[in-house]
Amino acid sequence: MTSQTAAGSVQAAPAVSRPGTLLAAIVVAVAGGLATVVNGILMATGGDDLAIDILASALGEPAESIRAAGADFVVAEVADTLSGRGTMALAFGGGLLVFGLLLARAALWARILVTIFALLTVLIAGRVVTDDGTGTLIALGVAGLLCALVTIVLAWLPANGRYAKALKNAR
Repeated sequence: MTSQTAAGSVQAAPAVSRPGTLLAAIVVAVAGGLATVVNGILMATGGDDLAIDILASALGEPAESIRAAGADFVVAEVADTLSGRGTMALAFGGGLLVFGLLLARAALWARILVTIFALLTVLIAGRVVTDDGTGTLIALGVAGLLCALVTIVLAWLPANGRYAKALKNAR
């Protein structure tokens, strides 16, 4: 936006500065998205070995005894469940990551999509955290869950709305 003075020279409008709350929302969304994507990769590719580790942990038995017991059907069911959850975590965490990066201009559509994917990430990460799993899966689940919740709050702070409106008016 420019204005013209009485002498005829053109003055540029002052630059709109990005609020720290928006930068924080971007960083937290990316961190939560990455944690959830990594968790999804671990679950989707862990296969029978991860399923056996989780079963051994849940039953309080060594992994070797699970393998020796010939519980192939149970191991396959757990592995399939982990694969499905991993795929959902990849999709939801990937969406949070992508739309978190697109949040730089605080556009309304970006804040809405970040919120949707953050809520989906809360659901899948919450399921991972509350279920039996390895320490790594649970830790990444907690990180994804907390980051997604914080992202929702940060994305909708008033300073970000004012910034988006100022950018829109500056065009």
